Amino acid sequence: MKLTRSLKLWDIVLLNVTAIVSLRWISLAAVGGNTSIILWIAALLLFFVPQGFAVIELTTRLPGEGGIYLWTKKAFGEFHGFLSGWCYWTSNLIYFPNLLVYIAGISVFVLGDGYQALGESKTYVMIFSLLALWIVMIFNIIGLKLGRWINNVGGIGSWISGTVLIAFGITAIVKYGFANPMPAESFFSNIITFDKLSFWASMCFGFAGLELAAVLAGEIKNPQKAIPKATIYSGIIITLVYLLGTFSLLVAIPTSDINIISGFLQGIAAIGVKLGLGWTSQILALLITLGGIGGLMAWFTGAARMPFVAGVDKYLPKAFGRVHPKFGSPHIAIIVQGIVATAFILMSFIGTTVKEAYLILLDTTLLVYFIPYAYMFTAYIVLRRKNIGDNGNIISIPKNNFVAIMVGISGLVTTIFAMIMSLIPSSGVTNVLLYEIKVIGGFLLFVFVGVGIYWWGKKKNNHSV
Repeated sequence: MKLTRSLKLWDIVLLNVTAIVSLRWISLAAVGGNTSIILWIAALLLFFVPQGFAVIELTTRLPGEGGIYLWTKKAFGEFHGFLSGWCYWTSNLIYFPNLLVYIAGISVFVLGDGYQALGESKTYVMIFSLLALWIVMIFNIIGLKLGRWINNVGGIGSWISGTVLIAFGITAIVKYGFANPMPAESFFSNIITFDKLSFWASMCFGFAGLELAAVLAGEIKNPQKAIPKATIYSGIIITLVYLLGTFSLLVAIPTSDINIISGFLQGIAAIGVKLGLGWTSQILALLITLGGIGGLMAWFTGAARMPFVAGVDKYLPKAFGRVHPKFGSPHIAIIVQGIVATAFILMSFIGTTVKEAYLILLDTTLLVYFIPYAYMFTAYIVLRRKNIGDNGNIISIPKNNFVAIMVGISGLVTTIFAMIMSLIPSSGVTNVLLYEIKVIGGFLLFVFVGVGIYWWGKKKNNHSV
């Protein structure tokens, strides 16, 4: 049974915006001061643009459900295809708890000042996280015809939130001037430092996710036309939100006062109070919460398709390849993903050193997540050179092979750099050696488990022939 094609062009645009734009990255970038604007531009040129070019060409060259898994498999064979899909899936399973805790922390701002202490309550955060996860899982099982509206509402929520911050920033400049001095030289001073490069690696991660739509190609109407257009449209929106949002936050709050997690809401509240619009922070908190849930829906949806396509190829149990007879969704893969993600959420609240364990899980996520990206940029180069794929519908940007290879190398080098930076612990880590052992050990564990499952599936298939 085939998957149901429910998604249209603007569903994909909003999916990309919802999945990629996280207002957390604006707060993180603004902590770096005025140089963050230049760092955003560098991330745009060296990572986001190459990512967009690769996704557009690979989607039109090799259309079909699976995205990175499919491209890697065609370029390097079944083993590498499975490994890239496995890493893509497992990285999301660890990422969900991090995203849900963030959403839970923002959600308490909706209730007003008297309830913000709930953000520190393990009970509240755990209940909120599990409830949001299982609601998203149920919508995924019902199918994207209904579930896409969560993506769309989330995308609109993120877009409105970013637009309000930008509008507030412009108003603040006109009425109150700049909270931070902004001479031209301040945008370039001390830009090549260890801390700034660490920020830059995270900003590149904030631009990641354009490949998600390609994973859902089997559920998109006319994907070879819709995905390239959606990549361009959403790319413009995402870039404007990050650049103008960061600039507006720097206008509103002195850099030394910006909170790395809730800085976005700080900016809204600070300007809102000055303008007599303090109540807007609660409405924006609601929109950011909706945007976060939409982001969870987008990543949950994309990640669930990886074990589905791997199941179809018989490396995982056959049940992963089943499609629901009524809803047309890979329901077994979705349910398994929900159960595993639930376990990770519960694990993140166990023990007295939850925060450090959580940081280890997050850094392991980044390391595992960038493996498929390294495969994607390499596949972009290899498939272009070998001219493999649907030659009648390929959209090649840029058309010159040498320039395309340079674009692919730029994305690949940036990805590898970000992976290296994810191995560097934050200043709050007390035992650096133990930290590195856990991060690298966790990364290798996920990879080796994936390798073991692949060879088990391959051996089983050989015996059945």
